[in-house]
Amino acid sequence: MVRSVAILLMAAVAPAQTGVPAPAFEVASVKRYAPQLRPGIRGIARSDPAPSQFQVSGTRVSIRGNLMRLVGTAYGLEPFQVSQSKEWAENWATSEVYEIDARAPGDATPTLAQVREMAQTLLAERFQLKVSRRSQLMPVYNLVVAPGGVRIKPGVSTDPPLTRDDGSAGVHIRVRCLNFSMADLVEAVRRQFDRPLLDKTGLTGGFDFSLDYIAQIPGMTADVAAAMDQPDQEPGLPIVTSLREQLGLRVVPAREQAEILAIDHAERPSAN
Repeated sequence: MVRSVAILLMAAVAPAQTGVPAPAFEVASVKRYAPQLRPGIRGIARSDPAPSQFQVSGTRVSIRGNLMRLVGTAYGLEPFQVSQSKEWAENWATSEVYEIDARAPGDATPTLAQVREMAQTLLAERFQLKVSRRSQLMPVYNLVVAPGGVRIKPGVSTDPPLTRDDGSAGVHIRVRCLNFSMADLVEAVRRQFDRPLLDKTGLTGGFDFSLDYIAQIPGMTADVAAAMDQPDQEPGLPIVTSLREQLGLRVVPAREQAEILAIDHAERPSAN
């Protein structure tokens, strides 16, 4: 699926009033997260223990995170694509962690898209969440053609873009990409970066290429990754180096106007 930052955020505004009820969980519990430690064990509770992800088992859905991460997960956005508006800024949006346990209607396991829609409804109802799309000048990475030109060949197929695993193991990713546009490539690797990755190559059409890289630790900057060219415990190149050496594409830090999802209003969740 091809989605730019802007297209991703088009889906993040409230749907038009059509008279059709918004998708919603059948039942849902929202409570403040309080980590439990075994007697005699000392520990420090982190305000946001891990990046939020939906846990789906049958019709049961659960997720944990602070409001910022809950919103990002519900709308399918990265943390840097969600911000508090100047008109609404509350510390609890990042300091308080909540657990959501819910059940989807019916007997079938819901798709991720359905879970996201139901989570958006829950946030609007229980947190009184109101959001809007805004453009702001922010740090980004531009994907450009490296000196010497690209090292990829035009695609030979008219079929939709296809990714084939080429022996990936753990964080070592080896894939064969067929009929990939630059937008497809950006979508495939954007989660490896801590800022929006924007296509500035000027290349059009589909391409066939292989990509071999070590997946980065979440939050690692491209600048740091570019310096990690020495062999590690597991051989392979970081994504920035792989793009340059294997595809002839550079990742360049820049500042550009990019769209974000702004939280205009939210309240601590209502009682269950």
